[in-house]
Amino acid sequence: RHDEYENILAVRNLDITENILYYNPDTGYKISGYYTDAVTADIDNDEDMRKCMEMLKRLHNSGVRVAHRFDIGERITFYERLCMTHGGVPYEDYPQVRENSVRLLDKLSSLNRPEVLAHVDSVKDNFLFVNSHKELKLIDWEYAGMADPLIDIAMCSIYSYFDKVQADHLTDLYFGESVPGEQERGIVYAYMALGGLLWALWAVYKSQLGVNFGEYTLIQYRYAKDFYAEAMSRLT
Repeated sequence: RHDEYENILAVRNLDITENILYYNPDTGYKISGYYTDAVTADIDNDEDMRKCMEMLKRLHNSGVRVAHRFDIGERITFYERLCMTHGGVPYEDYPQVRENSVRLLDKLSSLNRPEVLAHVDSVKDNFLFVNSHKELKLIDWEYAGMADPLIDIAMCSIYSYFDKVQADHLTDLYFGESVPGEQERGIVYAYMALGGLLWALWAVYKSQLGVNFGEYTLIQYRYAKDFYAEAMSRLT
């Protein structure tokens, strides 16, 4: 919550968050202005998603920095340890999938990618259109931190259960008039695979505590498996 508070203070001059009236970094209590006509982004509406990607790009290009990072490899290890202390990971091929994730992390590290302030939880439900769809706000900043900007495209994609064609289209919307190369697409695929593994482990741990996410867990784990090969074929 202290990180979230730092994030909110860091981006306040960008005018992209909801109207936050009060935030307590010790308790996490937050009071925001209520929007009577708010609707979330429609993933099937190109204009909606173009505006969402433009907002992310503006955030990434803002030069705003915070003192903390979002390290996806560290988070995978963190939730893996929690799972292992509460009954393990229930997938026979997990050792291979985990090994593949290490290869992806090593490959990404070798690319010396830029780190900017990324939202990380850049899913459709956190983009709110308000004022009769004339304004866009981005909410829920608890995961945000310094990271590769392309992670935000990946997180949006896997939350919406996008396939490769849809993820490519979202990447195109983000790049706008520029044309993403094979490496950029491979990086998005890599974060889709790593994000899938992270949220699968998160959901497994939650299920061990009695909160079941149903098919979400398996779908995210499938991203970890399917997009590993897609990423490596473009990053080698």
